[in-house]
Amino acid sequence: MIPLTTIKAANATLSTRLPSPVCVFLGGTTGIGFYTLKQLVASTVSPKVYYIGRTPSNAEIVQKKLEEINPKGTYIFVQCDMVLIKNVDKACEEILQKEKEINLLWLSAGLLRSGVPDTTEGLNFMAAISYFAHIKFIINLLPLLKASASNNHFSRVIRVLAGGLEKELDPNDLDMRKASFIKNRQYHTTSTTVAFDYLAKENPEISFVHTFPGFVKTEGQTFPGVVSLLIRTLMWIGGRWLLVPEEESGERNLFYATSGIYPPSKGAKEVERLFGGDAKGEGEDVALGLDGVEGSGCYTLHWDGSAKSGNKVLLGYRETGFRETFWEHTLAVYKGIEEKYQKDAGEA
Repeated sequence: MIPLTTIKAANATLSTRLPSPVCVFLGGTTGIGFYTLKQLVASTVSPKVYYIGRTPSNAEIVQKKLEEINPKGTYIFVQCDMVLIKNVDKACEEILQKEKEINLLWLSAGLLRSGVPDTTEGLNFMAAISYFAHIKFIINLLPLLKASASNNHFSRVIRVLAGGLEKELDPNDLDMRKASFIKNRQYHTTSTTVAFDYLAKENPEISFVHTFPGFVKTEGQTFPGVVSLLIRTLMWIGGRWLLVPEEESGERNLFYATSGIYPPSKGAKEVERLFGGDAKGEGEDVALGLDGVEGSGCYTLHWDGSAKSGNKVLLGYRETGFRETFWEHTLAVYKGIEEKYQKDAGEA
């Protein structure tokens, strides 16, 4: 575990290390994303944040709170119902028109639902929310992340889901339609890390972090059904021992989003030299990537910051080329959606 004191000390340096970051927060209006966003705004000098959500009324609350915490920042709400890829494209286009680079793309939006019909674009609802929408945000905003890196500025993508808990995918169900509710969540987790592993290979100047946040009480845990009831019961019974406090969650996730110990693979050796020295404590040295190599660019983190590596499934996907096959399938899904819209427009 990385001590909270170490994390707070590192976050306190953001005012000089990353004083005016340009950030995009998908999932910054509630829950873990909001907790982290508040810490980011409090720790930097003049941040510029695009925070993306569905509900303008929530955005008004967020806007007021952020301005209270740091009136020197710039906070821009972008409305987007991410269940549809076309909405994701529209939201990203708004940002692409306004910015030349971004430093941080934060991805934590999500819902827990079962038995929901497919989206109008033909995707499994939960797969659309948990995987396809998030990856499309990355693809669309990659030019701005790469521009930041090319200027030797900070550049990172972080996804909050269940990093380190990856299991084998069903090669006959890459759209993630057939599995049970629980297994579907495992598929979304593994799919995310496989995609991050591919993206880190193709974009070595950007670091990709997939974290498991632990148990944190959020609004998204309240929804109809047995699963929600079980989650809330577990939180009520074991909350004192299981729950990560709101403030600690924000501090920890801000560290994972901004710390230099999770560098991109390009330039990692230089970072290692900067972090060199004896008697380093945990959280003060370059982390192991998912392949067990220090600073390899793609990281899966437990809630306490410990890096998980050596997953046989993920390493096997590298060796067999399934990582590339899966990525090609993801792109084919987006292409199919685009072609459908083009066809519909032609018939109109």
